[in-house]
This record gives sequence, C-alpha cells and structure tokens, in this order.
Amino acid sequence: MKKIPHSWRKLPIKKRLEIPNNFFEIPSGEIKKIRKIKDGRNRLIAAAKLQYESFKDIHTDLTAWIAGYASDTAVRQKIGSSKKLREMFIEPSLKDKRFTPTWQDTKRNIKLPEGMNELLAEESGIHIGDGSLHIHTSKSGSSYLYGICGDLSNEYNYHVNHIASIMKKLYNCNAYYNIRTNRNAIESQYKSKLILEYKNRILRFPIGSKVDILIPKQVIGTKNFERRCLCGIFDTDFTLDNYAILKGRMASFKLMKQMCNLLSKQGVKYKYKKYEGYGYIRILQESTLKILEEWGLNNQKHVSKYQIWKETNKYFPFTSTTERLAFLEGKLGLGDLEDISEKRRKASARIKRFPLTLS
Repeated sequence: MKKIPHSWRKLPIKKRLEIPNNFFEIPSGEIKKIRKIKDGRNRLIAAAKLQYESFKDIHTDLTAWIAGYASDTAVRQKIGSSKKLREMFIEPSLKDKRFTPTWQDTKRNIKLPEGMNELLAEESGIHIGDGSLHIHTSKSGSSYLYGICGDLSNEYNYHVNHIASIMKKLYNCNAYYNIRTNRNAIESQYKSKLILEYKNRILRFPIGSKVDILIPKQVIGTKNFERRCLCGIFDTDFTLDNYAILKGRMASFKLMKQMCNLLSKQGVKYKYKKYEGYGYIRILQESTLKILEEWGLNNQKHVSKYQIWKETNKYFPFTSTTERLAFLEGKLGLGDLEDISEKRRKASARIKRFPLTLS
C-alpha cells in the first residue's frame, strides 16, 4: 500500500475524499458503491474489506475516506477502535494471552519460538553480547526495538547474513539497518513489540541497561545450548588476539560468574579477573582452539583471523575482515596483507605519539 501523503491534514474534506482514487487508484465505481451503504458501521467495514483485498493492509484514515468520512474518528466512534476493525480481517496467528502483538506484528506474521533450541541459545548469546531492548514513547504512541550493534568494517556480513538469517528463522522478522560510517557502526534493528515482550518476559532480558543481564535459565543444563549461547557471546563481545586467545570483558558480574561456571562445566581452561566496574575472561589457547574447531564460531571477524593464523602462523592486527577474507580467497597476497597491517600500525603509533590537540 502506498504511503498516505503527509499534507492530507491541510486538505479540505472534498480533496481528502478524492485521495483513495487519486493516490491509490481505487476504482471510483467501487467507492461510490460503498458510500451508498446507509449504515455507517457497515460502510466502514466494506471500505476496510476493499482496502485489505487490494493492499493486504488497513490504514484507518484511508478506510474512512473510502467510506466518505473526513478522518478515522469515524472508525473509533462506530467500530470502537482501529484494532477491532483490523481484527475483523486478520486473525492473529499467535493466541498466547501473555503477549499483545501490534497490528504490524500481526500483519508481518511475527512468530515466537516454541521453546529453547540451539539457534535461540546462540541468538541469546548475541543479545547478551551486542543486543539491547528499548521502548520509545512519544505523542504518537510507543515503538518497540531490539537492536544489535556491531563494527561496520568487521561485522557487516555477520549482521546482514548470519544474524539476519537467525532472526528470520526464529521470529520471521526482517532487519532494518542503521549504518553510521562516521562511527564505523552497524545496528541491526528489529521493530516488534512481540519480540521485545518475549525476550523480556520469557528470556528475562532487561529493557534498557544490561548491567544485570543473565544467560536465560532455559539455556542452563543442556550442553549444546550452553555452548551455542557462549559462542554467541564470543562472536559479539570477545576478541581473538595474536596468540589465538579469546578474551573479553563485561559489566555484569553475575553474568561473568555464570560464564565461568559454564566454561568449567564444558572443560574450558580460562583465567578470570575482577576489576572495578567489569570482569575479564581470558580463554587459554588450547581451549580457544577447541572452541574454534569443535564448537564453531560464526563471526568472520574471528574466523578469518584464525584461518590466516593457522595457514601462515602470522597475525595481522591492523587489517579488516574484508581484507583478510580477500587474502583467504586469493585476491590479496601475503605481502599485501603485511603492507596494509604495517602501514596502519605506523599510522596508529604516530597518532598516539602526536595526538591532535585543540589550539
């Protein structure tokens, strides 16, 4: 369905009533037929039916105009609410009374997982690492967002391929991408009240600050679920250093305690240190290699470093994921990768030695 023109509020009633035909090409004969219906409620229902059959969507202002009313005030007066009118044509696929899907959730057929599985466990780890839940309230209503933030130069493919695939399989939800090149950031945005409610009420992920975030209880106790959740955290919030060691820090001490317990259960050798404001985990090389080879990470930011280290026994700290993948695909030579890394290392050293200052 086309977007309703923003200028419609300034139009006189006569011009508004011409919008269905002029902007949406709804046949004038169909409009006239509906406007001849005497009962106002039935007229609005007929208008909504025509709109839904044409566009698989219902915009209540357009419904009102088709029926001959100036605005959707008539819908609330004669039907009760926009929600009631929409529900006459689309029956929500989700009938769990714990959740209240929006019209957009219903229209997009957003679904929820039936229970914990390996995919959901990994996505939970991704959420713990880089995700957050937000509710934005304004005069026009509330919007619900699950956002996942990453490094644009290193994690673009991870977001648009791997994370997007998981979210489609779990929730049937597509992402919107907020790309900020000036901050080298990519944010995958999933706009759904249903997803936010599920993550908050069932998985117990907090809205807003993540300082008290925990691994969902549904993950704990199943070996593969625990591994996939940890891998999601490693993929998003850990780095792989030049000694092939995974390391990372997080603000939630309760979460770090959980992770330490799970790592010990899984036979992973690690070091943990508590600092003011955060905890730090360093996984020893032998266990890091086990995680990379047996458990399997999915973020090419880590995987490409490991594959090059395994192939050349070298580490290139100042290269991007795209450049490392180009080397692995034979598009860049080893000398090219060394030159890129060395030039950036020198540039970084100059900046640290002579930082920019304001005069």
